[in-house]
Amino acid sequence: MERLNFEEDRLWIRLLMLGVLLNLIVCFTSDLGLDTQVKMAVDEDGALPWGDLRPEIAGESNPEDGGHRVVLPLYDMSEVGIKAMAFLTFAGMIACLYRWGGVRSAAVLSLSPAFIFSIGRGYEEVYLAVFCAVSFMLFTGVLSSKNRTLQSFGGALAFMMMPYAKGFTDGAGVLVGAAVLTGFVTLWNMVQQRGGENTNWMSKPHVVGIVVSLSVSLCMILLAILEYSSTFSIMIESPVRYATAFVFSILDVVVIFTLIGMVSWPFVGSMFEGFKSITDSKTAQMTGFIAGVLTALVFYVAALWTYEASIWNADWPGIMWTMGNNGRYATLLFIPLVMLLQQLRLHVEVPTYDAPLSKAKVMGMTLLLLLPLSMLASIHGQTMWTDEAASEMKLEKGEEFLFVSEDTLGMHWLYTFYAPLDAEEKEITGHWRSIDSTWDSDLDSTLSQVTTLVVSPDVTLTPKGWIVESSGEVNLLNGGGEWRVLTRS
Repeated sequence: MERLNFEEDRLWIRLLMLGVLLNLIVCFTSDLGLDTQVKMAVDEDGALPWGDLRPEIAGESNPEDGGHRVVLPLYDMSEVGIKAMAFLTFAGMIACLYRWGGVRSAAVLSLSPAFIFSIGRGYEEVYLAVFCAVSFMLFTGVLSSKNRTLQSFGGALAFMMMPYAKGFTDGAGVLVGAAVLTGFVTLWNMVQQRGGENTNWMSKPHVVGIVVSLSVSLCMILLAILEYSSTFSIMIESPVRYATAFVFSILDVVVIFTLIGMVSWPFVGSMFEGFKSITDSKTAQMTGFIAGVLTALVFYVAALWTYEASIWNADWPGIMWTMGNNGRYATLLFIPLVMLLQQLRLHVEVPTYDAPLSKAKVMGMTLLLLLPLSMLASIHGQTMWTDEAASEMKLEKGEEFLFVSEDTLGMHWLYTFYAPLDAEEKEITGHWRSIDSTWDSDLDSTLSQVTTLVVSPDVTLTPKGWIVESSGEVNLLNGGGEWRVLTRS
């Protein structure tokens, strides 16, 4: 460690090159993630052909109810196309950050375990980060002070693309939301410019951050009361569980993925001290943006955990460990955070990613401690045992199969069979039943047309009248055990 000089750009250039390489490697080592494979199965009407992920009858899929989901158009592409698009977008982010910030911030972003994880699985985090960075720059006018209303509208459109990408709104909702946000930002700027002494607080970063965070918190609670979506309404339906999840969500989103995962903890103390000593409207707006988005993420992740646990009848609080990687959404704030520190440095001497001052060593050591996770995420990637099982399922055109597994992510795993079976072209229908359901008796009644049965390692029962055609081992990172493919005897 003594030989590592974190003051030299040469070391950071090597770390940046390593990070880019790891992001490229993961495109070859990792299968697409569960959510990605679900989105690839969505048809032109926004429906899922084998049933919605959240079936009305717990533990039982319903191909007649495909629900409605909004997904980015890129999920119409092949696996190669999805990964290539994610990597190229990420490379563009690195190039821009290198130009706007420097080699250190670019190196930290390139070695982020969360981004490597997401790129290999084809998740939309890289696009969320782009939408967030664009909206941040346009809302705050960090690149230009001209045409502020037009910039605000562009920023609002980019901002609304984030809920669009997550399926919370459609194209019409993007336009309506953009109009509302544009009006709000324009009004904020007008009041700030003409309000005199009564609006001095709007130029104080720490005050604006608190006000925006509290306002967003109230909005999230209002969405729950109005039952805007089943995910948010769970806050009111299960308040005790949600309160527990909220505490862990702060730990996950703020501490693990923001402070540690984004190597931002060395700068937090000096950043808050700087906030108290300056009065600057642009810095205040930037602080409010980051505080608002971070608050919304904490509320959303906690709601997601609570709701998914309720529909899966999952153990509590064990489900939070299963879904702990949801905190990776915080990575969309990395570029805004880099820019905020740079803006703050114009007014007071504080360390930044690319001018870390006395924080250079602790920043470098934190990044090195994260390096094993980055390498594991890249070199190992994610594997799906369902690929191998699908190759053993001899299904003809129009046939149907049943997949049996535990409730947690059961419907997600069902859709990992969709692409390998070429289900759309062959018109194959897949069904899912929970291990705790009456699936074995359903095979002789409501599912009598099913010709093939595939069971996860959690299932040990062999139903009467069925024989094992093939089996295989699941790797330990996917839980271990033996999967089986069965056919009627």
